[in-house]
Amino acid sequence: MDEKKLDRRIQRTKNALLRSLTRLMSEKKVNNITVKELTDLADVNRSTFYFYYSDIFDMVEKVEAELINDFSEAYEKFSEEAATYDDLLSFFIYLFEFIQINSEICKIFLGHDGHYSFMEKLKDAIKHCKIPLDDTTSELEAYYCMPFAISGCIGVIQQWLNDDMKVPPKDMASILVKML
Repeated sequence: MDEKKLDRRIQRTKNALLRSLTRLMSEKKVNNITVKELTDLADVNRSTFYFYYSDIFDMVEKVEAELINDFSEAYEKFSEEAATYDDLLSFFIYLFEFIQINSEICKIFLGHDGHYSFMEKLKDAIKHCKIPLDDTTSELEAYYCMPFAISGCIGVIQQWLNDDMKVPPKDMASILVKML
């Protein structure tokens, strides 16, 4: 069988499971979701689910990890370039577009009943990023600037998601860069 065809089928199956998980998580807490209802909604065999995931929590963890990994890779690419205003703006445009594309799951993970573990993983990923500060910033100021900037960025993203992303990603990126 053609490898690309197999990869597309795997991707379609995982996407169906993710869409179903997202829908169910928007209706109830993750610990109340069963594999049976997830696979029924996704129209996927339970054995197929268990081929990829050990349980619902494993699936949620892998989805979280993939989102964090995508963010980290994008930031790494950004940080390899010169850390200018335009580069920072480009990164945040990418970030807001990424959130917009993945808005349903981001609303769940970052919403009012969001997953604390996802927020902590996201904060940890951001902590490892070097936010460009001016030369006059002391180590102590930089140390306290990071949690402030991280919480502010997450708060802005949450507000944008709550407002149904009415402001375009480019404008949101510009607003956030100005605030930082």
